Amino acid sequence: MSRFKVVTADQVIEMLKGYKYKYAQVHHTWKPDHSDFNGSNHIALQESMYRYHANVRGWDDIGQHLTLMPDGKFVTGRRFNSNPAGIYGYNSGAFMIEHVGNFDKGHDKLQGSQLESSLKVYQYLVKHCGASIMFHTEHAAKSCPGTGLNKHDYVYQVLNFKPSASTPEVVLHPTQQKVKDKVISFVLGVGDEGFQVKQLQSDLKSLGYDIGRNGADGMFGRDTKDAVRAFQKDKGLVVDGLAGPNTFDAIKKAKEQKMHKPSGSAVVPYPGNLIKVGSRGKDVKRIQRAVGANPDGIFGRNTEKAVRAYQSRHGLSVDGVVGINTWNKMF
Repeated sequence: MSRFKVVTADQVIEMLKGYKYKYAQVHHTWKPDHSDFNGSNHIALQESMYRYHANVRGWDDIGQHLTLMPDGKFVTGRRFNSNPAGIYGYNSGAFMIEHVGNFDKGHDKLQGSQLESSLKVYQYLVKHCGASIMFHTEHAAKSCPGTGLNKHDYVYQVLNFKPSASTPEVVLHPTQQKVKDKVISFVLGVGDEGFQVKQLQSDLKSLGYDIGRNGADGMFGRDTKDAVRAFQKDKGLVVDGLAGPNTFDAIKKAKEQKMHKPSGSAVVPYPGNLIKVGSRGKDVKRIQRAVGANPDGIFGRNTEKAVRAYQSRHGLSVDGVVGINTWNKMF
């Protein structure tokens, strides 16, 4: 008789009571996928994964705590009080669920009973076990849990999940969900902390916004609020310092623009004149945020020093003056 058991989402929640976790890892199996599930081979699929993990990977047990099948039922795996073998460097204090399926674009879809069970259990992990949701792809060169899943959309649905007879696919962007429900529930602001805040800080920093000397520490403080406000102002959004659906949407678009910009070009066009000591205005503020200087809009000696350091780090001509080459590297 197999040591693995088939359980429902409600039974999983009962089993989780009293546990605390740092991360709630989200994975897809890629293989097996939905075509390998016949409606009754829950245990067989789990045992095949166990044999691969133990005999091929050399692990002492199956990697995950749970496996979620396409019919919305889970199969137990590792003991809940042990660390998973999921994401290198982020397994300590983590809980891991493998979703059977290949959720890369053009393949299986996370929907129906499988999605509902996923949202229900992850909501409990976040709200009662203290975990932050983590996608495998955030810390590894893999698409897991699939290019067809969007992290912000999934987290939004987890936080707003209410059991229903039919749960839609993960396709709604938070902005669309906001319009549909006429509310905003997924908003980050001062006092929030965790992985979502750290990701927000990292995104803002990558776009040239100063998030403060503590960097991406996962703590939403005054520096993060100022960075959000600066970004919102640049993008013509409501400037309130709160990271809600519209702000996340704009950040996503800005990152995509930056990723796909032609070599030697800038997402924000070069203003056409040298910016140096004595210059003032919004372009100076933009530069100051990019180099980590106080964004007061006045290009002084401290800003010049920060620009020189930036130029040195990026193999540019070190003159403390922002010309087209330095600007295009920054933006």
